[in-house]
Amino acid sequence: MSREVLNLKGVTKIFPASRRSGEGFTAVSDVSFSLIAGEVFGLVGESGSGKSTLARCAFGIAPISSGHVSILGQKLEDVSAKDLRLLKSELGFVFQDPIGSLNPKLRVAEIIAEPLELRKLPAAEIAARVSYLIERVGLTQSHLERKRHELSGGQCQRVAIARALATNPKLILLDEPTSSLDLSVQAQILNLLEELRREFNLTYLIISHNLDVISHMSDRMAVMKDGKIVEMGGTQELLSNPTNSYTKELINSYSADFAVSAKLPKNFNLDAWQDAPLNRWAFQNVELFIPTRIISAHPDARPVEHTLEIKSYPEVADLISELATDAILVMNRGKIQFEEYLHGMSAESPHLLQSVSKSILGGLYANLSASGQVDSDLQVSDYLPELSASGFGDATVQNLLDMTAAVNFSEDYHDPASEIAQLDRAAGWRNPAPGAAVHIREFLGSVKKSGEHGTHFQYCSANTDLLAWIAEEVTGVSYESLISKVIWQPLKAMNDATITVDALGAPLANGGISTTARDLARFGDAILNNGVVDGVQVIPAKWIAATFAGASPSVISPQYLQQLHPGGSYRNQWWITNSARHEIYGVGIYGQYLWLDPISQTVIVKFSSLPVATDANHSVKHMQLFRHISSSFPRLN
Repeated sequence: MSREVLNLKGVTKIFPASRRSGEGFTAVSDVSFSLIAGEVFGLVGESGSGKSTLARCAFGIAPISSGHVSILGQKLEDVSAKDLRLLKSELGFVFQDPIGSLNPKLRVAEIIAEPLELRKLPAAEIAARVSYLIERVGLTQSHLERKRHELSGGQCQRVAIARALATNPKLILLDEPTSSLDLSVQAQILNLLEELRREFNLTYLIISHNLDVISHMSDRMAVMKDGKIVEMGGTQELLSNPTNSYTKELINSYSADFAVSAKLPKNFNLDAWQDAPLNRWAFQNVELFIPTRIISAHPDARPVEHTLEIKSYPEVADLISELATDAILVMNRGKIQFEEYLHGMSAESPHLLQSVSKSILGGLYANLSASGQVDSDLQVSDYLPELSASGFGDATVQNLLDMTAAVNFSEDYHDPASEIAQLDRAAGWRNPAPGAAVHIREFLGSVKKSGEHGTHFQYCSANTDLLAWIAEEVTGVSYESLISKVIWQPLKAMNDATITVDALGAPLANGGISTTARDLARFGDAILNNGVVDGVQVIPAKWIAATFAGASPSVISPQYLQQLHPGGSYRNQWWITNSARHEIYGVGIYGQYLWLDPISQTVIVKFSSLPVATDANHSVKHMQLFRHISSSFPRLN
């Protein structure tokens, strides 16, 4: 049976009569509800509805006029003052104004330590706990020496969350935890709170006027008006099918766009969102459940040209359908020849690229190498000394680019114990597991060596995330800003892309980019155009030639690669077919493709939501589809 952590029965709060009116004011009237361990309960209502007063009563901050409040099975009216202080150590508080909630005279270390010092814990234990918490909320040890005026609003709220977690509370009050923060920071804080809830089995009572926040966070919710709860129930059911007239009015007046975030699938599961049928929705809405950062588009970009006569491919329509296509776009010599959008997508819709993201990193490294910022012959430890003892320490940058680093890494997407599953957990793509790495770079440091680097092709997604780390280290610029500055804006991309990040803001470069089909096609067309966009060399031609040439013949490749592409290889984060048409391509699980045919100067982008991550039959059918389309165009003279 689930443990009840909070119970309110008939709680009423009446403020004393004022001299002016001579009458008392009933702020809360006969309210009853309970919370079970691990639950998130949301309270919404307009200003003055009694939300905050009710929360203060529920947490023992304000005395009640009548009724009963029980916390962790103890009635507040039966608890002594001493026991009440102990009971309140099981409670945490995160308030609306993150800056105002922090003492301006104290350093961050002192602010987080304060609740622990009240419990008279040993200094060494307090220091260890503070050190752990500051990193767990996504800040660094250097932040401990700062005061609140040296922090941003989002950083202040992270400190407030760390303070709330100091005593290992069971129940936390979140009173408008994001309302004073910028939109981009709001999402980061909400996702951090959700990660912490899952990791520590926390119970939240969250107050907000923002229905998007309540929808994103809460399992159940209640609507308050004039001190009373007028409707209560499961969050998604209540928001989708309200019965009370005030609730309907509140929802309608909040936002016409509210339904987008309110209607998260009822069966959503962070461990299963990549599998069918949930992936069709999830691949188009990643930013709703994983933190993301923006890869900015060009401010003056122009739309991609269309040919005057749009082609059609009725002979492969069944194949397009069979391969669970969400979008397909065909570009020939810089002009769109065909595009089709299915399952709610449009030309403006972003879609998760999965491992096609790796090929975009390849384009970034073409520039970093050409500019001398990265030497592909140097070892990982030359750039990241902290990884000297890891399996990657003596691998070269080129080993990472070509997937020839020899490490213990299973890419079995359906094995929850595989290294790729562990990496997903560290990136926030799956639910955390006890003892597992909680951020990407912690995981990368744990990978062990398995043999001699440079001799065998071994597909390992972690390589790409390590390359992103090196790129940030040598440039001092965030990965999303690098992609924007070096690739996205020079391409004249029309739409912002996004990339998922972990709890510390590290990017999942191996698969976390979402973008539109048209902007991805621009990237492919630039490569086919020898790296030139509008007369500007965006991607070095030397790197493009080396990529098309493929890997060294001395590299031993696995049977599955040779069966699909005899003589094929992997180079610079691209798959090389070694066919008569000399195609190269980027591919992501569940059917994401960027296919480049240099013979006809054809780019094919395909977004999909296949039911399984990888399948040899699906791969063969995709090759057939792409080659049929490419061969419909004349060969380049």
